[in-house]
Amino acid sequence: MKRHTILMIDDVELNHSIAQDVLGDTYELYSAITPEEGFEILDSGVNPDLILLDIIMPETDGFAALRMLKEHPVYSNIPVIFLTADTSPESEVEGFNLGIVDYIVKPFVREVMKKRIETQIALHEYETNLEAMVNSKVNEIENMYDLMSTSFASLVESRDGITGGHLKNTSIYFKAFINHLKEIPKYSMELTPSVVKKACRSAALHDVGKIAIEDDVLQKCSSLDTIERERMKQHVVIGGDIFKQITDKISDKEFGMIAEQIARYHHERWDGQGYPEGLKGTETPLVARIMSIVDVYDALTSKRPYKEPYSHEKSMAIIVSYSGTQFDPDLVEEFVNIGETIRNCLKTKEEDDWMKYIN
Repeated sequence: MKRHTILMIDDVELNHSIAQDVLGDTYELYSAITPEEGFEILDSGVNPDLILLDIIMPETDGFAALRMLKEHPVYSNIPVIFLTADTSPESEVEGFNLGIVDYIVKPFVREVMKKRIETQIALHEYETNLEAMVNSKVNEIENMYDLMSTSFASLVESRDGITGGHLKNTSIYFKAFINHLKEIPKYSMELTPSVVKKACRSAALHDVGKIAIEDDVLQKCSSLDTIERERMKQHVVIGGDIFKQITDKISDKEFGMIAEQIARYHHERWDGQGYPEGLKGTETPLVARIMSIVDVYDALTSKRPYKEPYSHEKSMAIIVSYSGTQFDPDLVEEFVNIGETIRNCLKTKEEDDWMKYIN
């Protein structure tokens, strides 16, 4: 069985000899006279289970070394015990405030020190294993959400024989667009990593309300009459209500809210002439304003019973012509800025897989 490893940083050679005598039969012990030597050992690939750190050292003291450890992305989680002759309560308090796990004063009782080291290593292993278990469960839940999203979207699409591929296509364009916007300061505060992830997952579900629209309306190959058009418009209300009800029953309220916003409001217009609520300008949530553009782009570039697919150039020109009326003008400008990216998505959309666009 592999022995646990301890790195001791102390400027007194005698202390290293004592530590070797006390701990050497149980642990693999590495010794450093200065914090700089300690970091050289760490940088060489040694991954200690615990660090014993003195406070009183001539150049870089233990507090400074501890701060450097806690600020380092790789070493910050290694448990640190102060092993020191400094008996002041102020030093002990400062050490704990900076992140040490224990404070042992010299001279120490051998068996007590060994037990405290053993306890901290065991606790760290438990926390590490628990974190791995939690991450595994989170990934399992995330995968379940992804599968539910694609399955539900596929179910909706299977009923609609007119707009085949629309849900996947809009997911492709939506992810490309929102990943561009999240890097722009104007949108980065709102488009956090969590929001972007959940918005991409929700994009495929924007037309989920169509599941409740009658076949003779949903699958009609010719133009809809006034009554049929009003019935079709209800899909945004139905979809929004579905996610509103789901939100009350799931722990991830943010996902439910974003999915509702996209489903309910992606047919609102910048000029207030859209539906279902006639929202104007930024009254429409950002994620829905993004979806409204990619939704229309896919409709324009796809074959329909009443039209052949338009080219990328013609489709972009049409979207630009509706800037400030149907669409948010700033978002249209950014959509044009990534025109080549969108063109490439259009070229390869038939080759792409659902799952890469919802997570």
